[in-house]
Amino acid sequence: MSDRFAGKVAIVTGAGKGMGKATAFRMAREGAKVVVSDIDEKAFAEVQAQMDKEKLACKTVYCDVAKLDSVTKMVQTTMDAYGRIDILVNNAGLLLPGTIEETTDKIIDDTLDINVKGVLYAIRAVAPIMKKQQYGRIINVASITGKNGDNSTVFVYGASKGAVISLTRSVARQLGPYGITCNGIAPHAVMTAMMHYWDEEKKKSIADKIPVRRLGTEEDMASLMCYLASDETGFINGETININGGYYMD
Repeated sequence: MSDRFAGKVAIVTGAGKGMGKATAFRMAREGAKVVVSDIDEKAFAEVQAQMDKEKLACKTVYCDVAKLDSVTKMVQTTMDAYGRIDILVNNAGLLLPGTIEETTDKIIDDTLDINVKGVLYAIRAVAPIMKKQQYGRIINVASITGKNGDNSTVFVYGASKGAVISLTRSVARQLGPYGITCNGIAPHAVMTAMMHYWDEEKKKSIADKIPVRRLGTEEDMASLMCYLASDETGFINGETININGGYYMD
């Protein structure tokens, strides 16, 4: 375990489980004070209990990223507890399988509210804090679907992740002069709870099409997000990095 995040304060949204949880634990074990936010109170209570057991610095906060008041409260709670915010990981997201015809108005609204507005709200809330510090690392979770489209998820999902890729570039341009970088990751075939609709046959079929011949893990994602959140990446800005074993390259 290194101490590359010693003295840093990180917010990770959607960190009650999956890649957000893996990232939060990795950062905490490497010295960060981590604010774990989620809408699943049972899940983040379990995260808090494990963090406490390991004597890691952690604070859990209920946050529905689709609601501005909730995001504002998350950021204020972090400032009240730690006095600064160095890292923001926008990991919370919604992914549903379905066809165009099955994509209801509610699915469109919920997907855009969580996957796009939630990212915008959080970045807008931390921007003045990071500007004052003259330092910040923002990491957004996009998707291969935002670059290449998809035929299994509802079509608004790829649209939402394409928006995340675009806003990552906009934020990088506007905040770069203040010592703040903004980057994204574009995963594919990562076995989180969101991928419950893939049966074993589907998993094998997809893995066979990936050059490294395996599916992604939550730890794979955490490794990249922690790298982008570190001081080692001060000259990487506005990038959305593919992490898919070579399935899609651009």
